[in-house]
Amino acid sequence: MFKFWKNNKSGDSVEKQHTPAAAEMVEAVPDLLIELSGREVQRSVAPVLGITVLDLAERNEVDWNSFCKRGTCARCRCLVVEGIEYLSEPNLAEERRLDPEELDEGYRLGCQSKIEMVGPVKIKHAPYF
Repeated sequence: MFKFWKNNKSGDSVEKQHTPAAAEMVEAVPDLLIELSGREVQRSVAPVLGITVLDLAERNEVDWNSFCKRGTCARCRCLVVEGIEYLSEPNLAEERRLDPEELDEGYRLGCQSKIEMVGPVKIKHAPYF
């Protein structure tokens, strides 16, 4: 869990304040993390703007299968359960490899879909085999 200190803008020193130190801390919003579910590993990770879902999974040691990283093998195929609006639009490689119905249902290629905005996202690895 992440914690951040509130800024003390009033100029009062810590000795003058009557609130306990724990009240000075605010939890980071946990629903802005990206939840990645591999075959056996599931992790909530901090988003990194501009990288692909596959790269994010590999950086965080989520068991996400991949082979080509060009959008042709579909081993990195995944289902965006929540937060598809925070990802890039499907590109030409995804449109060529996935059926229109799959794209409509929320399936994407992890090697092609990029994190574009911060928000609550849940993605499950869903290869064909």
